[in-house]
Amino acid sequence: MLVGTLLAGCSDGESSGASVTSSTAVTGGYAEEDISPDRNYNVGLFTVDGVLNAFTVENAAAPLSQQTAHWYSMGQDGRWQEQNGSGFEQLAAQAEDGPAYPTAYLTREGKLYWSVTVITEGADKTSETSFFAVENGTAEKLDTLPAGEVSLAFSPDIVSVAACGDTLLSMTTSMQLNACDLSGAPVQMELAELEMGSRLLCGSADGYYILDSQNKFWHYTLGGTTAELALDGGRHSISDAGLFVQSAAVGSDETLYVQLCDGDMASGNNRLMRYRWDTELTMPSGGELTIFSLYRSDTVETAVNAWQKSTGGTASYTWALEEGTEDGYTTVSGSREDALTQLNTQLLAGAGPDVLILDDMPVDSFIEKGLLMDLSGKVDLSGILENMVGVWQTEKGLFALPARGFPLLVGADEATLAAIKDAETLAELLAAEPNIYDDAQNDAMPLLSYYNTVQLFDTFYPLYAKDIWQDGQLNEAACRQFYELLGRIRAGGGSGLKNTAPFDRPDGAYYHPQNNTEAAFANCLCRAFCMPIYSLKSLGGDFYYASRAGGANAGGVKALTTASGATSIQPVCAAGVNVSAQNPEGAVQFIRTLLSEEVQQQTLYDGVPVRKSAVLSQWEDGFAQNGTSTGTDIVAVLEGMDPYVPSTVLRRAVGAGAQQYLDGGGLDEAVATVRQESALWLAEQD
Repeated sequence: MLVGTLLAGCSDGESSGASVTSSTAVTGGYAEEDISPDRNYNVGLFTVDGVLNAFTVENAAAPLSQQTAHWYSMGQDGRWQEQNGSGFEQLAAQAEDGPAYPTAYLTREGKLYWSVTVITEGADKTSETSFFAVENGTAEKLDTLPAGEVSLAFSPDIVSVAACGDTLLSMTTSMQLNACDLSGAPVQMELAELEMGSRLLCGSADGYYILDSQNKFWHYTLGGTTAELALDGGRHSISDAGLFVQSAAVGSDETLYVQLCDGDMASGNNRLMRYRWDTELTMPSGGELTIFSLYRSDTVETAVNAWQKSTGGTASYTWALEEGTEDGYTTVSGSREDALTQLNTQLLAGAGPDVLILDDMPVDSFIEKGLLMDLSGKVDLSGILENMVGVWQTEKGLFALPARGFPLLVGADEATLAAIKDAETLAELLAAEPNIYDDAQNDAMPLLSYYNTVQLFDTFYPLYAKDIWQDGQLNEAACRQFYELLGRIRAGGGSGLKNTAPFDRPDGAYYHPQNNTEAAFANCLCRAFCMPIYSLKSLGGDFYYASRAGGANAGGVKALTTASGATSIQPVCAAGVNVSAQNPEGAVQFIRTLLSEEVQQQTLYDGVPVRKSAVLSQWEDGFAQNGTSTGTDIVAVLEGMDPYVPSTVLRRAVGAGAQQYLDGGGLDEAVATVRQESALWLAEQD
């Protein structure tokens, strides 16, 4: 039975070229249901004797004494029944109190164990892990763990354990699968080799399931290495790509139960999904769709899943520049220039992808050449931030729409925020601080703190870029003034800042919103925060930490502005449709999906949503979770900001000059560097 359903799940929808519609029906698919027992943080999901058990914890981000555990089992009627006897209160009384991470494990025999790791904050963060066995509702602290399942499950060298009948599979931290019996004795068998990013999830008597880096479920028979695709990331996909798969279990008839969360233990954004194969399920076919970007986007991947599930179509999403990490720095393989040259050639020849994610592409040039479809009247723009709608609107039409934005915001308690009148004032305040270097040793809490000069640069550059680059030319006077502003900060409170982090790697690494330094200079432990923020929900936490540092519980947020009134919100995930698209209807539907409530509500690293309802939802949730408040009308703040589309090349040029100047070089020398670094790119734009 399993083989039949899995093969059926791999079937693609039919395509009829450029005139694809949504009329073709596809039969058979996974019926998806949200069966979450609650929205608390899940700490264990197990199937024992055909019964699904789920363990969740309330207040999972709070100290252990404030946490409450729930144990649910699913009855034959499909309803959850809460079980007594988890022993959680008893074990909490025996472990040291503080921020803690409990994990449940239910053995194949139905015996419950807990692991509790308590974090101790101090000069050096330490942790202590305790183990407990629960018998008749009573928790007993263990000196050692019994061999077999529990010992494997709680081993620091084991990532996950899956029970396949009487055989246990384990995945090690080195990405290797091992097999043993229930007592822990090794069992020799052939097992799959895991690729980077894959994870062992769960198993049954029929085999085991692997989750790959693309959120696809693969099924393997025990002792074999041939995989069958189950949930394929298309219309049989994991819901909500903004969430990640935390755990999974297998029920009868190979029904899959998948626990999803956003990684935030306090968010309440957790859900348990059930996937059952339904041979009668019919879905329209949206045909085949191709999507291309220079950089991978979380938002686009979320929209790909949503589009495939709603249309039954097959979307192929590719990007040109692949990210990696080397010595703590982001690296990249591929060439932006080569990718753009190839794309231009395809578009001018009437070919190329259906949908273009236009970040860091020459959008104005594409519009002038007639390479993008006019979206006027094709997408409902009601409810979208007004200033984000017309970024690529011309007298000829509307050619692109952003799905996200990076606003440069400043926030603090009311008194501190009032003192930050503009960016120039902020610069003088930072220069007057004794020390803004974030070494966790400051005697007095600075207004803002930084780790290196790159972070400092990224605070102010988005505001001054429009003055530095005027009418496609370098304004050397404005560039000098910008460097002088940075120099005053460096000479004052920033004298201890590290200047060792390069603005751009010599090996050709690039800058874009997903890999810059935003997370590093959130300054949430200081009196204020200033950042191009990706999640409005995090502002609630920033206020919470600012209040702990001595500020008022309530505060405000506003756009950081220059003395002349300039602000900056960077539109990102900007999408357009190839005028020669093979599937134009599907491409337009994809733009609608990007702007849909489903995709916009996700908390992703691509920036804040552009749909007002999603902005307010994130904003209110963030403050509610942290018990803080603000009187700021965040929609009004965002809609009052100036959209600005930066150039990666020009930022690199100004960054090179800034690093040179902050290293002790002269202003003339730094400006000359900017001129040289930007000359070729500027000439190509004419």
